[in-house]
Amino acid sequence: MKPIYLFALFLFALSTQAQKFDEKLTEQLDQQLARYVEEGDPGLAVGVIQNGQTVYQRYLGYADLNHGIKIDAQTRFNIASNAKQFTALCILQLNEQGKLQLDDDIRKYLPDLYPNIEQPITISQLLNHTSGIRDVYDLWALTGKTWWKSFVDNDDAIALISAQQELNFPPGTARIYSNSNYILLTAIVKKIIGEAFEEVSNALFAQLDMPSTGFQTDYMAVVPHKARPYGNWGTWKEFPSITETHGDGALFTTLEDQLQWEKILQQNDGKYLSKTLLAQTQSPVANTTAPNSGFGVDFGTYRDMKYTYHDGSTGAYKATFLRFTEKNLSIVLLTNNWNVPPHYLAQQLADLMFGLDKQQYPTQPNKVEKLADFKMLVGSYQNEAGDIIRIVEKEGALVREMYRYEPEKIINEKGGWYRFEGNNQQSLNFIDVGTPEQTLISYSIYHDPVAYQKLPATNDRKNCVQTDLVGNYYNPETETKIEIQFVEDYTFAITKNGRERKGKLELNDFIRMNSYHITAVRDADGQVIGLKVNNGRIQNVIFERI
Repeated sequence: MKPIYLFALFLFALSTQAQKFDEKLTEQLDQQLARYVEEGDPGLAVGVIQNGQTVYQRYLGYADLNHGIKIDAQTRFNIASNAKQFTALCILQLNEQGKLQLDDDIRKYLPDLYPNIEQPITISQLLNHTSGIRDVYDLWALTGKTWWKSFVDNDDAIALISAQQELNFPPGTARIYSNSNYILLTAIVKKIIGEAFEEVSNALFAQLDMPSTGFQTDYMAVVPHKARPYGNWGTWKEFPSITETHGDGALFTTLEDQLQWEKILQQNDGKYLSKTLLAQTQSPVANTTAPNSGFGVDFGTYRDMKYTYHDGSTGAYKATFLRFTEKNLSIVLLTNNWNVPPHYLAQQLADLMFGLDKQQYPTQPNKVEKLADFKMLVGSYQNEAGDIIRIVEKEGALVREMYRYEPEKIINEKGGWYRFEGNNQQSLNFIDVGTPEQTLISYSIYHDPVAYQKLPATNDRKNCVQTDLVGNYYNPETETKIEIQFVEDYTFAITKNGRERKGKLELNDFIRMNSYHITAVRDADGQVIGLKVNNGRIQNVIFERI
């Protein structure tokens, strides 16, 4: 047999193997998506770009249940906070053109903000959420306003932001994600260009050849081929929204347009934007305390692979992108189905693309310490998010208590390692017992291990005179009033803007009310003179006693 003929057969065999592999992988990806969207459900659009080319693209489910319209290439989704990368791009273009500097103080353009804050608040700090500026949606929630039920726009948001006299933290010293940052960026763009941010961004999308992408600045405006957002409460219902805030989100787009953006990023040939500018969009912000945060994107590691990512969520609209830059592969997922977990699903697709087994989280420690006396574990423990776990002794056994969870008995397995009674999917491990660094590590099949530091005994809620906390309090920045009444057994009735909820004393002078953390502020004589209120993206909001 001639060598050239043998070589041709070899190439044919390779081609056949690759085709079979692609068919098998495609089938696996299809099956994974089908687990999340059943017949008749609102759905999703997903695409994979590798080496600048589309290698996988699927549309499942319905864009409009009322009219039976299925999702297809024309369907436009709200990608929520994934819009931030494009708001950041508008800023970076102005920086490239010399019309602003990233280290400019934002009050160069918005002079009415924070007159009492002496430290600079820079544009860079807005971009990577290190400004300390409180999130406007959580501020609205504090006032009792449900933002998506309200006729609010960027001007309303900036008015509330402007009323704030303090920050979550000194600028540049920490990072808390805040949508306010990107709403303010739209105002800076408008100030410099003299045109509405919507017009500036529309010009950008035309430049990028993304014709079906644009910010919604009028909630009544017609969005062609719009996917309606649905959640399921026994039956499918549509999420309403009458807000007009944008720049931080509210970007309607198609999967095709988002894949076009991924191709531009991967190819970076200078056709649409300069190579330097595109590279900057995918880099961390320089000279920052948040090295894993960039220009509307975040950086992390998934299963030992570096990746760039961001998630968007508003109502039932959700979106994500995962960019595995070293493998030149991107996964984009858009959905109008509240039940779809986009980031988790995209990771499952990545596992299939890279031939990885299903992610397994450890449910027990690798190393267990000896324990002299189980009573040394009793106390309160707190994680970085502020959540409290109390370990108490009851009838000679240890019990875990946690806000909004039923108490659970924990059973000793070995040394400092305990399992929950009747539950093999979660366990607790106590380390450095008897030292100031004593820590509880929570293990679960649902997440990575979480560390809780043991608090000093002085923090025990038994040390709190609960009647000291009773009273009325007021915050002028949000014009919000809080009234606290003692009920019984570490329980308080807390009325905020006329609505009463139950609060629980977790630690000395510390009340938990749903997601709110309320701490008493005392003067030098020990008298309660106010409250410090934290809730997710708003921190250190001071209420004075009245």
